[in-house]
Amino acid sequence: MRKNQLEFTYMRGIAIIFIVLGHSIYNSGEGFPVLLENLLRGGTALFVFISGYFFHRIFYKDFDYGKFMKNKVQNVLYPFLFVSIVGLFCLSLRWVFMEHQSLEQVLLSIFYTVRNGYILYPHWYIPFIMAVFLFSPVFLWFIRCSQQMRWTLFVLSCVVAILLHRPIGNVNFIHSVVYYLPFYLIGILYSQDEHIVTRYGSILSALAGIFLVVSLVEQSYIVQHVGNYHKAPFEYNGIDWQFIQKLSLCVLVLNFCDWLSQRSRLPWLIETAEMSFAIFFIHPLFDMLFNTTATIFRYRFPPDSWVTSILFSFGIFLFLMVSSMMTARLIKKRLGNRSRLFIGW
Repeated sequence: MRKNQLEFTYMRGIAIIFIVLGHSIYNSGEGFPVLLENLLRGGTALFVFISGYFFHRIFYKDFDYGKFMKNKVQNVLYPFLFVSIVGLFCLSLRWVFMEHQSLEQVLLSIFYTVRNGYILYPHWYIPFIMAVFLFSPVFLWFIRCSQQMRWTLFVLSCVVAILLHRPIGNVNFIHSVVYYLPFYLIGILYSQDEHIVTRYGSILSALAGIFLVVSLVEQSYIVQHVGNYHKAPFEYNGIDWQFIQKLSLCVLVLNFCDWLSQRSRLPWLIETAEMSFAIFFIHPLFDMLFNTTATIFRYRFPPDSWVTSILFSFGIFLFLMVSSMMTARLIKKRLGNRSRLFIGW
């Protein structure tokens, strides 16, 4: 059984590219193509899928809960706390020097920000994924269930997620756990029931392609909803088409990466994958820098043109990716292996 599969390395690289692209969109709803935006938003689902796959592939056989959680605290929680402190310091400077808040107002802003459970918006993922890791005994039980029970539970979890939607502001991490549960479970199933996936691979790919197109068109042009779906847990607000699209995208991206891994070795994508967590942690800081600079110079790119919106968004993406990778390399060079405690790489 292979543990380090090139297709999943490629998928991790593509996942972080999706995430940064989703955070680089400019003129959302005012020129940037809605269908393309809906495709790019919500890339964290790919990360959750990969985590579920490797939970079974690597950790399940000789699972040690204490060792597993210690590793996640060191490699996930510590970098999150470090970068969050840096982010909070930068935000405080903005509140003082740009928004001219008083000390009392700054302290109140810090309280309300910390209360959310994260400082920088994309980092809502860390409290959520740490909760998933804490619930590992539940997934051990899931793996030991019968095959029929596993797939039945997966389907039921999908129905719940489609009706549940994501939490408002991604603040409620338990809500996020329930919503993203199917992505983690299908990752486990892809590893555990590999023979089924292989046997029905072409059918799964075809269905994923159909569901991807249908959900994208439905969300973008019929429902006319832009981006991810968010609501309170016990309200009803229709079907989450973004969930269906991202579940289909996981299958299609993995298939593409499997095809690509058999034909070429791409060092740049491998390096991006290896740095993916560092990029995830660092890129919001440069996003903050970009927004602060634009505010200082009162710069606002004209809306309505999809061409300029895409080009400008791609420019932001390059800035975030290149700056994050250069910063990660610099920190790695200075700290060596200790850099993992600060940036996750």
